[in-house]
Amino acid sequence: MNMEGLDKEAFIQMMTEEIYKRLQQRQAAQTTPTVKQQAILLSAEPMPELANILNEHYDVQYYDESIRDCELIVVPKICIQLLANLANGISAGHRERFLLTMLLKGKKVVVLEEGLVFKKYKSTAPVMLYKQYEGYVDKLRSFGIRLVSTMDLLLACLDKEEAADVHVESTPAAAGLEVLSQKVITEAEMKKYHFRNIREIVVNRNSIITPLAQDYIRMQQMHVHRR
Repeated sequence: MNMEGLDKEAFIQMMTEEIYKRLQQRQAAQTTPTVKQQAILLSAEPMPELANILNEHYDVQYYDESIRDCELIVVPKICIQLLANLANGISAGHRERFLLTMLLKGKKVVVLEEGLVFKKYKSTAPVMLYKQYEGYVDKLRSFGIRLVSTMDLLLACLDKEEAADVHVESTPAAAGLEVLSQKVITEAEMKKYHFRNIREIVVNRNSIITPLAQDYIRMQQMHVHRR
């Protein structure tokens, strides 16, 4: 009996089986559908344009009272009552309770700036009342809620960076201040301005200030204005 021939044949058989096994594993991995995270549109009316933006990356559903959990909430519209309730942590109904519970669980909440109803009254509202509502918006940001335009919705939803928690002024900044328009503002960027002895800057309302940049701003006592 040719033992060398048998050993070679056994080796070839073993390699063939191993290759076949790996091919099967790869095929199974390619055909197994990717489980998408659940995103909830907090809207009583259909929002197909928003659903289309999110569908590629999320399993999009509209909120109803049976839903108990999700990874992302998108709020297309915030009326004055909802704004005040959220800013003061008041759970006056199912949707407020759900939204506040998701915030407590550390889930991501994104609000469309175009959906802030109070803003359409800017030209007629009493100044102090309007400022109070702007203060409510700042409180939402301090809770970790992202406020973005529809154009930047997907970027905000996929972005892992949390919104800045440093204190910023929402009132218009004085003319002549340095203006930063970047979407993400880093510690290195802050250092450049500090070394130039610039302690007041203006950033876009939707800009993200990284945690290291936030620490640097606090440490150097710099002032940030939103526009």
